[in-house]
Amino acid sequence: MMAPLSRQRGATLAAPAGPVGEGEAGFRRWLRFPAVQGGLALAAYLLIWLLTSARLLVQHLSHAQLDQASMDPNFYVWCLRWWPYAVVHGLNPLYTHQIGAPAGQSLAWVTTIPPLALLAAPITLAAGPVVAFNLLSAIAPAVSAWAAFVLCRRLTGRFWAALVGGAVFGFSAFEMNHSAAGQLNLTYSLLLPILAYLVVVWWQGSISGRAFVILAALIMATQFYLFLETFADLTAFLVVALGAGLLLGGRDSRPVIARLARNLGLAYAAAIVLALPYLAYALSTRPPKLSAATGLDVASLVVPRPERTYGIAWLAHAARGPIEVSAAGYIGVPLLVLAILLAVTCWSSRLVRFLTCMLVFVIVAAFGPVLYFEGGRVATLPWARLWQLPILRNAYPSRLMVFAFLILAVATALFLAGPARRLWAKWPLALVVLAFIALDTPTISVNARTSVPAFISSGHYRRDLTRGEIVVVVSRIGNAGMLWQAESGFYVRLAGGYINQAITHRSDLPLLVQSLAHATPHSVRGFEAYIRKERIGAILLDAGHEPQWVGIFWRVGLVGHRIGHVIVYPTNGCRSCRILDWKQLRVRGTHTV
Repeated sequence: MMAPLSRQRGATLAAPAGPVGEGEAGFRRWLRFPAVQGGLALAAYLLIWLLTSARLLVQHLSHAQLDQASMDPNFYVWCLRWWPYAVVHGLNPLYTHQIGAPAGQSLAWVTTIPPLALLAAPITLAAGPVVAFNLLSAIAPAVSAWAAFVLCRRLTGRFWAALVGGAVFGFSAFEMNHSAAGQLNLTYSLLLPILAYLVVVWWQGSISGRAFVILAALIMATQFYLFLETFADLTAFLVVALGAGLLLGGRDSRPVIARLARNLGLAYAAAIVLALPYLAYALSTRPPKLSAATGLDVASLVVPRPERTYGIAWLAHAARGPIEVSAAGYIGVPLLVLAILLAVTCWSSRLVRFLTCMLVFVIVAAFGPVLYFEGGRVATLPWARLWQLPILRNAYPSRLMVFAFLILAVATALFLAGPARRLWAKWPLALVVLAFIALDTPTISVNARTSVPAFISSGHYRRDLTRGEIVVVVSRIGNAGMLWQAESGFYVRLAGGYINQAITHRSDLPLLVQSLAHATPHSVRGFEAYIRKERIGAILLDAGHEPQWVGIFWRVGLVGHRIGHVIVYPTNGCRSCRILDWKQLRVRGTHTV
């Protein structure tokens, strides 16, 4: 499947031409070592990323600042703190009483990123979960690019070609979109190129079948715990890839592909054994079901995000159409042209034919059950019923594009590392590809200052709240309650908390608190009954980011006091609460403390 090209090129670069001094020759030989080139590639990716888009993120690592309007960043901050806390206290990490209090919340079908949380635990415990989250977010694209570089370098033996290929994957729209959203489960996609690298080195005979099975099983199990959906997508991708390999590989390659399939099957079996603790618990609960459109919009393949149209009127109009979630599938015209040129000029290569066929399959599969174009529903696709199967019905088809970008990364490296003729055309095209990737990079939205108030950071909460008390946190910051709880080391329990779109459906507030945003006499009575029944000890209002409707708290009779940019409303069982009629609800005013 991958043998023809990988065996045509060695694992090292060609020797430099012309006479060189002994010291210079030794230095150049040192630079040709794959490990050295891998280190240089990682340093280049990190330097470029940290000095540009991620600069604001790393300037103040202790500040909770990444896209604080969204729920996801603070949810993952919470996850980074939850796993060390659960392990140290001997708790079931797949069920928590810290959110959704007092009943708690199952985490069986929630992406809590345990591999990253446990790996970053020393940083989390020493410097806090916000620092750990910012560091992980800052290095994720560069690390994913490096993993793709390693794969491309192995296949081509060319440093610069592999460097561009790694950038195509690590700084793709998929990586950039999810980096801006703070979704660590999706930005850490490095395991996919590492698994592909293992396939290549096994194919080339550099590792034994036993070593391949062990290493592949560890990678698969880690991916399972990192994000189950990507693991499921990987399973489907490998099944189709093996089938395509058998069809395209030729008679001499089929026995090798059969052995590869056997080894991958053994690795999968071992990975499932390693995942049994999770599976045994998760399969005893019902998974949630998504209802939103999550497929790839066809137009998104070539139309950039709306804020990256640079004043071009017709492009700005086109960019407003596609489904928002499919922005991560943007490839761009230059990269598509490169892939087509590679297919046309190197179709005799089995590897190129394989990559081309798999790229077409992945893009088509990413459309999901329904074909959309510029936001409009075009048709229901023939395989729509497949997306009603367990796990798949909760998956985002558009996320399959991570495999498309890995294929495109390899295709780019092969294109640049091909025969020396027409180099004058290849590298300018590669530079245009990189330029289009850079131009589509979303703005990493960060706050100018941390969203953690002094009430939490200075420890004031210990004077006003008792350990284990149930509180409600009201803020315009997404998942502020989970952020505060993680920063305080789970000092209090939280009523509410946003998990994901399929489970929570609403905001991070309990429904009977959120209903006060459009208060009625009935909703006020429901709120008061909720406070008493669930024994809510206090409502914490983020004074720096308070919603407009929060004046309702003092109108129902709660008395608060301000401390550390937070207004604390002790509920006292809502004994001071009063019923409001429509006339009283129409009276508008600001809250008092």
